[in-house]
Amino acid sequence: STSGGASASFFDPKNEDASKLREEVAMFALNELLGWLNKKEAGDAEQVAIFDATNSTKARRDAVLRVISNHQLHKGGQVGVMFLESVCDDQELLEENFKQKVAHSPDFAGMSREDAIADLRERVKKYEAAYETIEDDDLSYIKVYNLSSKLLANQIYGRLSKSIVPALMMWHVGSRPIWFCRAGQTTSEESRIQTAISSLSLNSAESVSKESAVSNEFSRFTRGDTLGKKGLEFRDNLSRFVRDKGVQFMSDRSNKDYEPRLHAGTSVKLDTDSIRKLFDGSDTDSSNDDDDSDSEDDLIPSFPCKVMCSTMPRAIDTATWPYFLFQVEQYSNLNPLDKGDFSGLELEEIMSIHPQWYSELESDPYKTRFPGGESYHDLVNRLESCLIDMEQQVSPVLVVSHVSVIQCLLAYFRNTPVQKCTSIEVPLHTVIEMSPMKGAGWYETHYALGNVAEEGPPSDDDQLPPSPRPSPIWGDHSLHGRKLPGVSSHTSDFSFSKNSN
Repeated sequence: STSGGASASFFDPKNEDASKLREEVAMFALNELLGWLNKKEAGDAEQVAIFDATNSTKARRDAVLRVISNHQLHKGGQVGVMFLESVCDDQELLEENFKQKVAHSPDFAGMSREDAIADLRERVKKYEAAYETIEDDDLSYIKVYNLSSKLLANQIYGRLSKSIVPALMMWHVGSRPIWFCRAGQTTSEESRIQTAISSLSLNSAESVSKESAVSNEFSRFTRGDTLGKKGLEFRDNLSRFVRDKGVQFMSDRSNKDYEPRLHAGTSVKLDTDSIRKLFDGSDTDSSNDDDDSDSEDDLIPSFPCKVMCSTMPRAIDTATWPYFLFQVEQYSNLNPLDKGDFSGLELEEIMSIHPQWYSELESDPYKTRFPGGESYHDLVNRLESCLIDMEQQVSPVLVVSHVSVIQCLLAYFRNTPVQKCTSIEVPLHTVIEMSPMKGAGWYETHYALGNVAEEGPPSDDDQLPPSPRPSPIWGDHSLHGRKLPGVSSHTSDFSFSKNSN
């Protein structure tokens, strides 16, 4: 007997009682799924439901289609069906998958690792005995081989081909960090801080009229702002951070049982042995030493890293370092939320000049569109291709962007409902690292790499300039992050699971 879930015998196709019970449970879950889809309210976005069951026989797949057809006949509505088959014959990958399965599945709770692995192998044999691959080309299906190293798609069109296929290709089991940070503080932001601090120190914030705040052309932030003194300091700190973390990544990678090849996605292999020599100093040529050899800006080792940033000058400046050997890729899709007619104004100013629209923003910050600009929902749609680019990488990724963009991306990695992304904290001059957790989800760590302004307010809770009520969204030039419970001012860790399985 076992202390966890069902043993391998439960999955034996010859076990008629177990087969009947598994079929009943599967159909009950399928009907629950269809009931949930029927509850979709008018105006809601598309609903997607995943029927995660062992649909590994033709008879089971026919039963699924039959139940869905009857549901549509009697309940109405249209439900599209796509089958996803995972095929894995890579023994190294299978062994790693087995280890992860027995370590995290409740089926093996209380069992020794050896017993759990043996039971899982026996269970796999039971599945293989009844397994029937999909061969009916009238069905819509995708076959994924060895965790997305190869895909076969049949009768896949429209939204499925645009989003689902790339998503299946981007997911993998490799471990690599993804770093997010805002562009460094700009000269305009520093100027505003000093003005606000002066106003506060004179206790004369009220003396700044609404009219002067919005009519003066210099009060608006411009998209062409460049880095100020503190922004440049953050840029330098960021370069050292990525250098140190990249070297550590290569070192940690060599000690792991399984990792995707660094040359995945190309037929040309990277010379990773030469790269490693750079890290241990064995390939150093002393004849190339010069007067600058002991400078802090020595050549950064050529470890693999994808650097993505927006097309805003402040973001490009933050991601561009004098001795950085990697290409900085610019994406207009990573540009901040387009505020249209309100571009360059902060939320307090918008509230003053257009209170009616601001009230709409407060009531629905996710779907309210800026006049002539975008809503957060629009922003999420344009970030899809960039997200795919980030997730599919097998080496570190650095994303230098802006508050609104990072909020949407963090909602994805945290498995937070995207409609709630507008309240996510994104502190300035802080790197947010997302690393895959074993089993599922992402582990989040914050690294504060610099300060803002020459002189700051007494605490993170101060508003500059003062606001009569909390803003519904973060401005892309927000100066300070509100503290989260248990978060220190330097480094803090959070764990987020992308699914509960």
